[in-house]
Amino acid sequence: MPSAAQADPPNPDRPARPTRVGIVLALVLAATVLLLGLAVRGNPPPLDVAVGDALAAAFPTAATDLFNVTGTLPVFFLVGLAAAAVCWFQGRRPIAAAFVLGLSGEVATTLVKVIVDRPRPPGASDIEAFVTAASYPSGHTVRIVVMAGLLVAAIAGRRSLARWLPIAAAIAWVILVGCARIASREHWATDVLGGWLLGAAWLSLCLAAEHTLRARRALSG
Repeated sequence: MPSAAQADPPNPDRPARPTRVGIVLALVLAATVLLLGLAVRGNPPPLDVAVGDALAAAFPTAATDLFNVTGTLPVFFLVGLAAAAVCWFQGRRPIAAAFVLGLSGEVATTLVKVIVDRPRPPGASDIEAFVTAASYPSGHTVRIVVMAGLLVAAIAGRRSLARWLPIAAAIAWVILVGCARIASREHWATDVLGGWLLGAAWLSLCLAAEHTLRARRALSG
């Protein structure tokens, strides 16, 4: 077995293990999103209807409006570009690039919407339609998962409290936006589930890209 001194030097052209794991995870999640979408694109399953009725009755209107706004496209792009600019000027170029890549997640969302082509719930009105107004997956939910995850990656500290507080806040934000999309009758529950999964897939790609850029930067000195 080669010693540390005899080990092969790092190869900048070979993806590191975290990068490979991120890419594989993204592919698995993306495949799951497509399979789930194709399974539910017909009539909504009873669980979709039951969850929608329950959240519509329990979720306050003010909270629904507030959390829906945070997932809109203008807010998403404003926060993403601002975060990218701040990280860039701080010299943190890899995470700045990850924020820019995160914004392109709209392409993945639109592609899945076109493939699945699921109708919106009856009465849906808050629709940001470009190529398609299809319901699956929830675009708001995809955006929130991507942006929340990247913000955590950018600001979470090394100490326990500084690490876990942003993570807890991000998880709460993601869940509440998903609930707001269902409570407002803009999406079925499975649309939101698909959005969470697709957001996690795109976030995995963004973090894999960030890790690769950071590793290459370290190797180049």
